[in-house]
Amino acid sequence: MIATVPSRLYLVDGMSHIYRAFYAIQGLTDRSGQPTNAVYGFTNMLRKLIAEEEPEFLGVAIDLPGPTVRHQQFEDYKATRRPTPPDLLDQVPLVLDVCRVLEVPVRSMERYEADDVIGTLAAKAVDAGLDVVVVTIDKDMFQLVSERVSILDPRDMKLLGAPEVGEKFGVEPHQIVDLLSLVGDSSDNVPGAPGIGTKGAQKLIQQYGSLDELLRHRSEVTHKTYRASLENNEDQILQSRDLVTIHTDLPIPLDLEELRLSEPDREAARELFTKLNFLSLLDEFIPAGTGREAAYKRLESLDALRALQEQIKAEKLSLFPFIEKSSEDGLQLSGLGFSMSEWTGWSVSSRLLMSHTGSVFEILAEAGEWIAHDLKPLLAWLVDREIEPPSHLSDTMLMGYLLSPHRKDFSLEKSCLEHLHYRFSDTEDQKSLFSAPSGEELAERADLTGQLAFQLTPDLLSRGLGTVLQKIEIPLIEVLVAMEKKGVMIDAELLTEMSVRSGETIDSLSTRIYELAGDEFNINSPRQLASVLFEKLELPVARRTRKAGHYATGVEVLEKLARDHEIAALILEYRELAKLKNTYLDALPRLIDERTGRVHTSFNQMVAATGRLSSSNPNLQNIPVRTELGRVIRKAFIAPPGFSILTADYSQLELRVMAHLSGDPTLREAFLRGEDIHYQTALEVFGSVAETDPQSYRRKAKVINFGIMYGLSAFGLANTLQIERRQAQEYIDQYFARYEGVRNWIENTLSQARDSGFVATLFGRIRTIPEIHSRNWNLRHFGERAAMNAPIQGTEADLIKMAMIDIHAKLQRRSLSSSLILQVHDELVLEVANAELEEVRELVKEAMESAADLDVPLEVDTGVGESWYEAK
Repeated sequence: MIATVPSRLYLVDGMSHIYRAFYAIQGLTDRSGQPTNAVYGFTNMLRKLIAEEEPEFLGVAIDLPGPTVRHQQFEDYKATRRPTPPDLLDQVPLVLDVCRVLEVPVRSMERYEADDVIGTLAAKAVDAGLDVVVVTIDKDMFQLVSERVSILDPRDMKLLGAPEVGEKFGVEPHQIVDLLSLVGDSSDNVPGAPGIGTKGAQKLIQQYGSLDELLRHRSEVTHKTYRASLENNEDQILQSRDLVTIHTDLPIPLDLEELRLSEPDREAARELFTKLNFLSLLDEFIPAGTGREAAYKRLESLDALRALQEQIKAEKLSLFPFIEKSSEDGLQLSGLGFSMSEWTGWSVSSRLLMSHTGSVFEILAEAGEWIAHDLKPLLAWLVDREIEPPSHLSDTMLMGYLLSPHRKDFSLEKSCLEHLHYRFSDTEDQKSLFSAPSGEELAERADLTGQLAFQLTPDLLSRGLGTVLQKIEIPLIEVLVAMEKKGVMIDAELLTEMSVRSGETIDSLSTRIYELAGDEFNINSPRQLASVLFEKLELPVARRTRKAGHYATGVEVLEKLARDHEIAALILEYRELAKLKNTYLDALPRLIDERTGRVHTSFNQMVAATGRLSSSNPNLQNIPVRTELGRVIRKAFIAPPGFSILTADYSQLELRVMAHLSGDPTLREAFLRGEDIHYQTALEVFGSVAETDPQSYRRKAKVINFGIMYGLSAFGLANTLQIERRQAQEYIDQYFARYEGVRNWIENTLSQARDSGFVATLFGRIRTIPEIHSRNWNLRHFGERAAMNAPIQGTEADLIKMAMIDIHAKLQRRSLSSSLILQVHDELVLEVANAELEEVRELVKEAMESAADLDVPLEVDTGVGESWYEAK
């Protein structure tokens, strides 16, 4: 009986994928801060290959360290290539770990490259009657293409055979070596034939058929440069051929059984991808559920729920409410699960929820504590129905955020994958994103929420974050719910008028830009804009974009050009105006709720790594304050009849926090004496010369004050102040000489970040800094700036959150009609009944200034007006 020969062997050029991923993916690190971009990119490529091609036989070829036979042939082989970055070298062992857990065989041979290993295995596979697919982006590998060997480009999963190679290179696959012998390879320092480029080499090989024939007939070549090169560089050309030729006869056995793809080691893969922080890959390696018996029941009647009432009273209750947003009815509770102990849970039927809403929650509220994953929607739903939750609440989403604030995804699914190694049964088709989960799924999620709380609580407490959770973040939810429910009154007619006027100004700007450019073009197209500025008008080129290599046309580039070129200044004005028009003038009126006549933004606690709040739909935190139009937009934020807008803004909060944290006596004394801190810094840094032009030197000192806190380098300061870098460094040195306490605080903070991997605010909130240990300079420098920035911004965030909690509570206790409506950085905005104005102004000012007892006084500026603009 003749055995069936398998159809295809897949051979992966591991090195080309590792290098490509390393340079293509920027900034990806694991929990230790070490770069893992090459590992992540390689892993995704391999998983995609396995999923889409379903190979029966698969191998990966990797280079071994050290010189190769080609270095012996040509001492300068790859001599011009820049040294392999240490970060990349560190990732190669991890790539091998990935292959190990995925059960993908790896093949290498000392003194030979991965190309040679692939070439040999491909040749032996063809001899054995197999087809071979080489997975690579390396052009050298195309010389292997034949009737039985093809190339698979993993970028688009396109299979390239002999016809595609001919179209791509202009020669047949067997002529690729000859082509490369002439063209050379600058990346490997293969010299080739000087003066003969790709097109010339193609024509020569097409005409003469092979390199040998070309050299035999070189005297007949009519192109003088080509003929001279061929006559004078024969040895170099032949040596180049040796260098680019892939070996196909290495002593490596082809063992198909060893190359047979096995099932991955799922436990090892789970451990590795957890260690590497590749949470997006865990889904595939964790089966749904755990195989454990779980007792999940459905409650159809109020009596069935009452039977659990005594048990509920004594327990912490984890809840999973499935809440959907309806444009007509607001928030809708479409399903509810709860649990009191692991692997048990109940779901409340929708019929029971609808018919006995109050009674259901009255019973559940008897629990000692509620735990949910993202409490805010549930509390908002309860507020709409005037249902009181229990006094003790917790939130596992906030727990996860406080422990790892630099992360982006805090969903229950990802949190359970990471901390419990548990995958929900319906994540494959993402059913819960489109319809209410089943009763069992509701109970399961409630159960896992409780288990997640049990898992996270010890870590939270050991890091001193229990107080931040229970004294700041949880009480803040009630405040944010009230603010979102209240909303902000908007003057839609005013915005429409402003939009029309802005449109006219944009048209005028466009006309003038076209005049200066000499032609019309798409101002919003970076490529067309770059072509006009740097090719047609020949303005000085600042830099090119990193990935695509196109001319950069960002704000920084245009601001430099705008100093000398009107068109750049006009483009900046056009962009700013167009952005404000689209983002606010046109969008805000469409966001007015028909039921309330107000805009209701959403405040987000778990977005900014520093602890600051953000807002969305619409984002009201990013309305610019430096441009006149940005300020004027605030005229549309108005108060209803009988009310006014009250603003309360911390004065120089960042610098006051710095004065307290650093303990610097000069900085502290300046605040205690009530001096203008920026002018005082100008005197400290520039000396008496600052008295000759106080405003100018004050502006410079302001840049230095804020820049120092956030790691501004001499280069950055020089660029901002438009001075020489040497002078900028002198300013920084003078600053630190006068404010030595600030220098010491920065050094101590960076040292702590390096030792512990995180920094903390005055109140214990942490910011993890995994990048601080990176060997990649850009990542490490980012980590250092974040380490300096986070304690200050985080402390600011904590202060204003505590003030918001205090203000909201006092307004409620006094049964006042006034309410908080907005929070933007260090500013609070309230809608205040005119009869309560002085009382509320005093209440707000006192709450904000007494939010914490710092070494320097907290000061708050207030303003009142019919609009946000007037109140400023």
